[in-house]
Amino acid sequence: MIISEHVLRANWHKTKSNTITIPQGSIITPSARDFLRSQAIQVQYEGETVLKAEPEKTPTAAGRMLSTNQGNAASRASAGEASHPKPEHMTHLRGKQLILKTHPVIAWRGQLDRFGCDLVETQTLLVKAGETKFAAQLEEVALRAQQLMVAEVRELPIEFGTLFGWTADEIRDMSHHPDKYFGIPHTPMSYQDGWIVARLNSLRSKIREVELYANRAFTADDGSCSRPDIILLLNRLSSLFYVLLCQRRSEQREKRILPIGISNRHLHLSQNHLELLFGAGYSLKKRKELSQPGQFAAEETVTLAGPKGNIENVRVLGPVRPETQVEVSVTDCFHLGIEPELRDSGQIAGTSGVELIGLAGTVRLDHGAIVAARHIHLHSDQAKKWNLRDGQRVTVRVESQRPALFQNVLVRVSKEFKGELHLDTDEANAALVKPDTECIIVEV
Repeated sequence: MIISEHVLRANWHKTKSNTITIPQGSIITPSARDFLRSQAIQVQYEGETVLKAEPEKTPTAAGRMLSTNQGNAASRASAGEASHPKPEHMTHLRGKQLILKTHPVIAWRGQLDRFGCDLVETQTLLVKAGETKFAAQLEEVALRAQQLMVAEVRELPIEFGTLFGWTADEIRDMSHHPDKYFGIPHTPMSYQDGWIVARLNSLRSKIREVELYANRAFTADDGSCSRPDIILLLNRLSSLFYVLLCQRRSEQREKRILPIGISNRHLHLSQNHLELLFGAGYSLKKRKELSQPGQFAAEETVTLAGPKGNIENVRVLGPVRPETQVEVSVTDCFHLGIEPELRDSGQIAGTSGVELIGLAGTVRLDHGAIVAARHIHLHSDQAKKWNLRDGQRVTVRVESQRPALFQNVLVRVSKEFKGELHLDTDEANAALVKPDTECIIVEV
């Protein structure tokens, strides 16, 4: 029989006796021996006289007492310094303290490791989903879990301090009153909350399990706790994850959702080029209004001619602009035989040229053909509400049957604009965008 510290404490606390009797041949682990010495408890093997727990004696696997020199040799052997290896069913708690692997503290450490794995996996998934800022914030929790392990192993105290800028009391209050802080009541989780909320709840459940194992490891039968600092930290970590998921659910009620406009190939003409293509004094004829106020699709179309091929019936958009700009997809560039140049609208210097063929003439452009960078149009009021500014770059997630994440999306703000994400046909097709598909700004 192996007498571990945990078993010894559990039995001794029932009687608080100065003598404890154990079966012949029992193994007393080093940590259990330390406990006997600290409490001045005498050991008696069944059928033998009382043995004092003297410092100079060390128990062997058979329960016999060794001399001081023999005890030191046994300690060295348990630490791998002699030829006799440590039993595989035992491990070291701290230093040379040999205990069973089923010891509550070892079980707790394993649960804390498992939580760390789950947390890193969640961070990895967040990064893949474009939630890099949130993933980085959770690194604070990962670091605190590592500090927790070190504090326990080295028997050092650990202070709570703050997490995410909140004290232990603040986290507790927020977790008890989400309606007060986030405007949402205590409600069951739902698949409609999304996978991030589900992940946060999973981490919350896991850290609560770690807390349960900690209570088993550090709380005695009489209710006394040797590590209340660890218990407090674990409890507030559980509350923190609940606060974070409530915060996320609250934010989702005010999602930054936008419709998607698919920008097919088109061109904007200067007045000079319009007249060269369609005749002197020519004016564009409006075919239909576009989603952006003041913009329209014209009746007029042209043919684009490149080194490798032509594209006919390319729509002209109005009104006229100071400079001519041709907007095509990467696939169109391959067909025309020109170099794809990804640019923000208006940034046409140094771009590829193409020939324009109209009803009355042709125009040979030496530059002006671009692949328009994905961008968002926002009304100034909407931008203010969402705390966005003109020229900012954001990440958006397209909510479709084939969800896609688009990064480095330019935000363009004007009181003349209507909120909309603009993608070209290649991007829209890749994400299976349909007329009713929406996107969400997920990172600023």
